[in-house]
Amino acid sequence: ATLSTGEKIANPRFLKKGLKRLRRLSRQHSQKQKGSNNRAKSRLRLARQHEKVRCQRADFLHQTSTRIVRENQTQTVCVENLNVPGMLQNRKLSRAIADVSWSTFLNMVKSKCQWAGKNYVEIGRFDPSSRLCTCGVINRELTLKYRVWTCGSCGTTHDRDVLAANNIVRFALTKQNL
Repeated sequence: ATLSTGEKIANPRFLKKGLKRLRRLSRQHSQKQKGSNNRAKSRLRLARQHEKVRCQRADFLHQTSTRIVRENQTQTVCVENLNVPGMLQNRKLSRAIADVSWSTFLNMVKSKCQWAGKNYVEIGRFDPSSRLCTCGVINRELTLKYRVWTCGSCGTTHDRDVLAANNIVRFALTKQNL
């Protein structure tokens, strides 16, 4: 997540960190004889490791979403509506996206905004949030691999994520005023 203040919240990658142990436990489990007590114990060890990853992720998401809702100075939290199920179709990014659990994070932020009495505004996924310069020029040639780009008309260098966060706030506030 990138906040409009310029702060970037890194992904702790709990699944990636626990994947080595998960693979080892899964391999041990598959080699046990079906119906044996050792297989039952192995199944519990594997389930505990999966639960550990799930609980670590849920704890991080709860802490981060609570912090975003509490520290927000305005009464509005603005997010971009992402096509998460469509992004999970990408074979190269699906594990990383699932490890972050974006949909759960957005649902937590939305429910905590309702609980705190703050507005939750989503902008459309097709708004040019990371391509629109502050001078109003849209960079149509920008691809995902470029994280920093320079505007051709005003010469300003933009970090793509921070620019997107600021544009999302701007789009959401204009949407809210309509």
